[in-house]
Amino acid sequence: MATYPNDANASQSARRSNPIGVASTGITAIMGFKASQAAAKTAKLTAEYDAKVKENERILLQRQAREEEKQLRQNSEQLMSAQRVAISKSGTQLGGSNLLALRDAAMGTELDAIAIRYASSIEQQKKTAEAAMARASGRARASQIKTQAYANLIESGARAATMMG
Repeated sequence: MATYPNDANASQSARRSNPIGVASTGITAIMGFKASQAAAKTAKLTAEYDAKVKENERILLQRQAREEEKQLRQNSEQLMSAQRVAISKSGTQLGGSNLLALRDAAMGTELDAIAIRYASSIEQQKKTAEAAMARASGRARASQIKTQAYANLIESGARAATMMG
């Protein structure tokens, strides 16, 4: 079979000027771009949801700490009341070592309450930081997806331009 120099050029130009292929590449590029934009929006919304969950956990930690402190104070008050009753039943005066024992119980309660508040504040700060991190990672992920979408769009445009000749 004989080949003619124009046959190679003819097949290349037929490939290059394929309007259906160019249109298909353009439509695919636009659909991919739109899908990537939607994925970026979803990434941001998911990160915002995660951040809100962390903030709600922080609020629950606050409530839990208040409840623990309230329970601690109630238990302490019951203990000190029982101590007062025991002192009264023994017939001794509320003073000296008896008063020191009550004072120690009250001071212990305050120190425990401070420890509960401190531990809770640390946990709350962790939740606040986790919420901020979730938002930042969501923005970074969305940015990454958008950048990839633009890169794919440019690549498809270059491919379509190559097809057109």
